[in-house]
Amino acid sequence: MRIISKKKRSVKQLTDNKFVNLKEVKDPSKGVNGFQFAERLGVDSVAFICYDVKKQSVLLNEEYKVPIDQFIMGAFGGSIDKDKALKKIVIDEAKEEAGFAVTEKDILDCGKYLVSTQMNQFCYLYIVKVNKDEEGDKASENEVEAMSKTKWYDIYDDALDELEDWKATVLMGEIYSDVESKKESE
Repeated sequence: MRIISKKKRSVKQLTDNKFVNLKEVKDPSKGVNGFQFAERLGVDSVAFICYDVKKQSVLLNEEYKVPIDQFIMGAFGGSIDKDKALKKIVIDEAKEEAGFAVTEKDILDCGKYLVSTQMNQFCYLYIVKVNKDEEGDKASENEVEAMSKTKWYDIYDDALDELEDWKATVLMGEIYSDVESKKESE
């Protein structure tokens, strides 16, 4: 087979900022001409919710989201430090943001998801099994985290139907699936 021409994908950086940059992709072979996306530096992140299996309740984080200028209830999270294993980051964030000392055996991996079609960021989702009676002090890293509030919900609380955070919604789906499969096996 003879290839007459092979045009390569080109990515042009349109901005030069500290944390987020705009890029433009051109790839004639795929019909892409001028698609723009945001690239977050430090790219990927972890997100988790705390789950007390015995009490069938979850701890969620009400956090101020600067881009939309409002508080929303959702998952806890943190940026990935390339020098740390993912579960180590979850262990650190669980202590810092939720007040729980956990180990790797308490952490359930729920997959890797693309954050948005307009970004290059992936988010690794986890459920952290905790005993709600062992909740300790939190240690916020910044002003936005310091404004955050946590709240326990029964897993069947109607308020969970109104979650605006996709990460928490996916994780609740994992919990419901697990609870229902245990009911069926009994």
